[in-house]
Formats: sequence, structure tokens, C-alpha cells
Amino acid sequence: MKKCFFINKDTLLLASVFTGEHKAKIIKTHGIYYSPLSVQQLLGNACIQYASTLEGRIQAIKMLMNYFVKTPLLIDPNGVGAFPTMSSKNLECIWIFNHHFEVESLGKGKSKITFSNGETYIVNVSKNVLLKQKQRLHATIDTYRTIHRD
Repeated sequence: MKKCFFINKDTLLLASVFTGEHKAKIIKTHGIYYSPLSVQQLLGNACIQYASTLEGRIQAIKMLMNYFVKTPLLIDPNGVGAFPTMSSKNLECIWIFNHHFEVESLGKGKSKITFSNGETYIVNVSKNVLLKQKQRLHATIDTYRTIHRD
């Protein structure tokens, strides 16, 4: 089992796990890793690398975009962002990063995500929720880039 303690532009998805010493599953473009840090700790550490806190980034997006529920996150405003599939307080919350993916509905409240590298993951939310959250993340990235043009 490969261990990982960080997230970056190669991260596709973060999910909570509860197996022994591992608290998070990290799916990247080049493999699957496990971390003893929680999803919230991994996201927080990633934000610190870009001179902010997880709470600060979430508050800024809430104020900028008026997204008060399932708020997307810009870790590095120039390229690394993610959205939650449900309330981040819910242990089933998956964070999906801004990479291309396809969504297949598997029935009421369940979907399969397939990333361009072939990695798949089943989430307990509808295709509509995933597509809406993806759109919100991209709108947030576009708004940030528009505000900060030279």
C-alpha cells in the first residue's frame, strides 16, 4: 500500500477511509495512495502551501460566489481546486479535483466517475449533483481568473 501525505495538481479525488492507520484515500493521475492524515488535514496542508488556511479559502469563496452549501475550494487559485460531493462534515463526502471526468448514473443517488486516465470511483450522489458541483468549481475558477487578470 503506497503512502502519501500531500495533494497537488495530479490529485483526482480524496475520500475518507477507516482502515488501520489510514484515514484518507488519494487517487492521483499515476496511482492510488493512502494517508494517515484525514481528508480535512490534507486539504488544510495544501492550502497552507499557498499561504492560506482551509477555512480562509472556504470563507472567501462563500463571500465571492455566494455558495454557502457544498462550497468548492480553490487550493491554488491558478490551477488546483476541488468540490465536495456533499457536506464536508459528512464522512461520505468525496472531494473531486478539477480534472476531466465522465459521470454515469447508477440509479437513484449513486454515480460512477471515470477520469481520463481510466480510474473509476463510485459515489453516493446523483449525476446531477456532480455536474452542478463541477460547474460551480469551474465558475469559481473563472471568476477568480477574471478578477485577477493583469
